[in-house]
Formats: sequence, structure tokens, C-alpha cells
Amino acid sequence: MKPWLKENLLALPRLALLIPKLIGDERVPTRTKLVLTGLGIYIVSPWDLIPDFIPVLGQLDDLVALLLLLDGVLNQIDDAILLEHWRGDVKTLRRLQWLARRAAALVPGRLQQFLFARARAAGARQSTPVPINTTARVVPDDDRRRWTN
Repeated sequence: MKPWLKENLLALPRLALLIPKLIGDERVPTRTKLVLTGLGIYIVSPWDLIPDFIPVLGQLDDLVALLLLLDGVLNQIDDAILLEHWRGDVKTLRRLQWLARRAAALVPGRLQQFLFARARAAGARQSTPVPINTTARVVPDDDRRRWTN
């Protein structure tokens, strides 16, 4: 099996293992832990704000919760904490962060701000440069990021 294919196939299990590690980390704000836990429970629970038998809208609330969960895990928690707990290739984590950021752009900003404002503030206070041995680099682009090699 090709290494890039194996790495991409293992991304979802690694992401699933990352969430409990982040919830157990004392550097992650309590409110963020509660939001991530609540979103995870909401996604797997049979109860929804909009019942699933209503076409399109029934699945839309689950999709929004999933996007918020991914964005919350990958982009709202300090990068140094993420890298400490991530067990895969850094390039894969960067790709997942980029995808989550693009997908979360569909979710209203006020809702994201309400849920993750404290995580962003804590990350800004704790942020320290982390050396990464990879050729991927972040290029700022109007408050959005794109990945280049």
C-alpha cells in the first residue's frame, strides 16, 4: 500500500483518537471541552433539533454539528497541543485543518464565535512556535490560509 494512501485512510481513526486526548488535556479550556463533548453526543444521539425524516433539513443540523466539531478540534485548539497529541503525519493534519476551515466557512460566524471564543483566546495566550519538520507552510491570505508545498 502506498504511504500517502495509508496515511489518508488512517486520518479518521486518528482524529477519533485525538478527541478524547484533547478533552483530557488541562490546557484546553473547559468550555471548549464541554462544547466538543456536547457536539459529539449530539451527532451520535437519536434526538435532533430537526427530525431526520424531514428531507434535507433533518440531515442539515447533523452536518452543521459535524462541521463545528471538526473545526473545533482542528482549528480552535492551540496548534502546539494538537501536534503533541496527533499521531500521524503533520501534512495530513494540515490538510484536515484546511478542509475543516473551508467546510466551517458554511457555518454562521456568530455561532462559531459563541462556541469557541474562549478556545481562540486561550490559544492566542499559550501560542508558542512549534518546530515542524515538513515542507508544508502556511501563507496568510486575507484571514484565510492556503497550503503550499
